[in-house]
Amino acid sequence: MKQYNEIEKLELLRRYLTSGLSIRAFSASVGIPVATFFGYLRAYGHPDNSSIPFLMKHEELPTTLDELRAQLLKERKAHEAELKRLKKELAQEKLRCLANSTMIDLAEKKFNIRIRKKSDAR
Repeated sequence: MKQYNEIEKLELLRRYLTSGLSIRAFSASVGIPVATFFGYLRAYGHPDNSSIPFLMKHEELPTTLDELRAQLLKERKAHEAELKRLKKELAQEKLRCLANSTMIDLAEKKFNIRIRKKSDAR
């Protein structure tokens, strides 16, 4: 089954509103399950024909190959920055986990008490 992006979903809604068909007939004509199309309608609040262009303004589609390349490069850089941020967060969490584990080990040794459960405990 094809995955539609937001613009394609809005275009399908626009086509549905201008077609005059029932939801079931339109869904069958474009090859989308009725439940999926109902989900699109629910997500966009049953828009009327005049609100579709407003909803579509949220994302500008590139018109030339250079614009597409620039947009893809921008998205790639954003993904790389997010990956870098997530790797840094992961490293910090690993250090935090190690610090907590060390703290528990020291507390167990200093106060001679078991903090961690034994492996055979229930």
